[in-house]
Amino acid sequence: MKAVANVEIYRPWRGTARLGRLRWWQLARANIKTAGKRKLPLFLLLAPLGIATVIFAFVVYTRFALEAGETPAALGSAHGATSALRTTLMAGAAHQMIQVRGMMIAFNIATNIFSLLLMAWFGSGLIAEDRRLGAHLLYFARPITKLDYLLAKLCTVTFYGALGALLPGLLICLVATFASPEWSFLTDESDVIFRTIAFGCLWTLLISSLVLCASSLASRRTFALIGVFAWILMTGALSGILAQAHGNQDLRAISPLFASTRIGASLFGIEDGAPPWSLSWSWISVCATIAICWIVIAWRVRKLEVVA
Repeated sequence: MKAVANVEIYRPWRGTARLGRLRWWQLARANIKTAGKRKLPLFLLLAPLGIATVIFAFVVYTRFALEAGETPAALGSAHGATSALRTTLMAGAAHQMIQVRGMMIAFNIATNIFSLLLMAWFGSGLIAEDRRLGAHLLYFARPITKLDYLLAKLCTVTFYGALGALLPGLLICLVATFASPEWSFLTDESDVIFRTIAFGCLWTLLISSLVLCASSLASRRTFALIGVFAWILMTGALSGILAQAHGNQDLRAISPLFASTRIGASLFGIEDGAPPWSLSWSWISVCATIAICWIVIAWRVRKLEVVA
């Protein structure tokens, strides 16, 4: 017996589906929202970062206030010749003691440790958990491509990575812009803002690639998390051993962490105290790591699609 639809109540759809251009964004929003429900890890990872940002922002504000010949209110108020002498002496030494450009690289490296933890914690399960729970079967049954799927996962990891790699540095630059007399930071050292963005984006892409690669290879989120830190520690130890054994500091560029540190020093124009290993080899190491990671990710997702 053939089933017949009641066309008086149900009218079949005769149109054609039009796929949106930002299909991956809907999946990314869902992943970010789901990961953000874990409030305690997010607070524990962001709290030290926020404290460090506030302290460094005050240091930058103090530098420009002293250069302008003003005593910051937090340092206490005084009157008379003693206060004037103290302000003069502090203003003369402020430029030598505190340099925004010189301190920015150290601050970015320190905050990047927290962005590494953020990306590793919130990104390790993105592909591994989909594979374990079979969620990829639902994703690939819908009109999304492998590129949509990977863009969504990458956007999720970079969102949390930007909280540690980009946001603190940009907040410091914002404080420096408004605190500097006559907008001197914006007119004289505006390149620091673009260098901060460039270094933050490079670091976020590098760590996101490592995290997603580990997640695509692991069967569980915990295994992926272990794999990320194991790779960073092993490459760091191996590069150090090889550099000491062969007497060639360029071998430290094998570690993506050491290589990105050298690139960061170059981006911020720091020559004195910069890591001694080669800048060109550092770029090769970082680019090769990103390329290998995405080859592995594409291969693993392709296998998931075949299974789906």
